[in-house]
Amino acid sequence: MLKGEMIWIDDIRPAPEGYRWCKNYKQAIATIDYFSVCEGGIELISFDHDLAEEKSGYDVAKYLVENQISIKRYKVHSANPVGRFNIEQLLNHYGYKKHN
Repeated sequence: MLKGEMIWIDDIRPAPEGYRWCKNYKQAIATIDYFSVCEGGIELISFDHDLAEEKSGYDVAKYLVENQISIKRYKVHSANPVGRFNIEQLLNHYGYKKHN
């Protein structure tokens, strides 16, 4: 059973049931900051790369790394193959665990 928050970062595709939907960088960062200090923390973040603004899902991933924010797992649902690769490489390099 999941104990932490699940976050869906995507400007177009609605979040699946059980996820908090963040449509842009600013919403994602505010949600991550809030739930990272709550009991249970962040169980899962699912990333889209392209967010129809200057900042992307990759920028959110960089924020996690730069601020050493702990999450239990991540996945990337982006259809952008280069963006997907870059997010996965960054998070894997810093020891974040990919959700299967």
